[in-house]
Amino acid sequence: MAEEIVDRGVWYAVLGAALQIPGAKVERRDFLAKEYGKYCNPRTVERIVREGALQAGVDVRLMDKLAQEAIAFHTGVATSLSFVAGIPGGLTMLATVPADIAQYYYHVIVIAQKLAYLYGFADMGIEENNFKSLITMLIGVMAGIEGADKAVVALFSAQVRKDVTALVLEKGFSKMVMRIALALSYRLTGNTVFKSFWKAVPLVGGIVSGAITLGTFHPMCLKLQERLHYSTQTVSTALSTMVIR
Repeated sequence: MAEEIVDRGVWYAVLGAALQIPGAKVERRDFLAKEYGKYCNPRTVERIVREGALQAGVDVRLMDKLAQEAIAFHTGVATSLSFVAGIPGGLTMLATVPADIAQYYYHVIVIAQKLAYLYGFADMGIEENNFKSLITMLIGVMAGIEGADKAVVALFSAQVRKDVTALVLEKGFSKMVMRIALALSYRLTGNTVFKSFWKAVPLVGGIVSGAITLGTFHPMCLKLQERLHYSTQTVSTALSTMVIR
C-alpha cells in the first residue's frame, strides 16, 4: 500500500510542476470566445461560453476543425521544446529530466483542457482538487489507460446535467483517478530512464527526444479528440431521445 502511494505521488509531483508553468490553466471563457469567435456570431459565442458547444447547437464538424488546429499547434511547439531540452546542457540550462518532463506535460495538460472545452466541458478550474482529478482522467484517455475512455463519456454526460462536481466526488470515480495516477507514475519512471540515456549523446539526443515527443504527443491528442467526439455524439443522441419521449 505504501509503495502505491509513493508511486502515485510521482504523477502528482509532475502534474504540480507542470501547473506551475505560466499558462498551464486555460481560461475557458477567453479561449472559447477566441476560437469560436472566428466562425460564430457573438450571440452564439456567448451561449457556447455559458452552456457549452453541444448545448449551443454547434456542428460537431466545427468542433473537430478547431480541435485539429489546436493539436497541430501544440504538437509543433512541444516537439521543438523537447529538442532543446534533449541537448546536453540545454540552450537555457533546462536539460534536466524534471524540466523536460514538466514542459512535455505542460502541453499535454493545456491541450487536454482545450479539447475538452471545445467539445463542451464546463470550467474545470473552479476547485483545485477537482481540476487535478479531471485532468488526470483526460490524460488517462490520452495514455490509453483502460477504463478512462468510458469514464470520460460519463463525465461529459454529467457535465451536461450540471453535476460534474458530484461525479468527481463519487467513490468509483476517485478509484479510477487513483488507478490512472498510478499507471502514469510507472510510465513516467520508465520514460525518464530512457530519455536520460539519450541526453548523453550530443545533438543526437535532441533529435531522438523530439522524435519521442512527436511519436507520443500527437497520437495521444488524437485519442482524446476521438473520445470527446464520440462523447458528443453519444450525449447528443441521448438528449434527442429524451426530447422525443
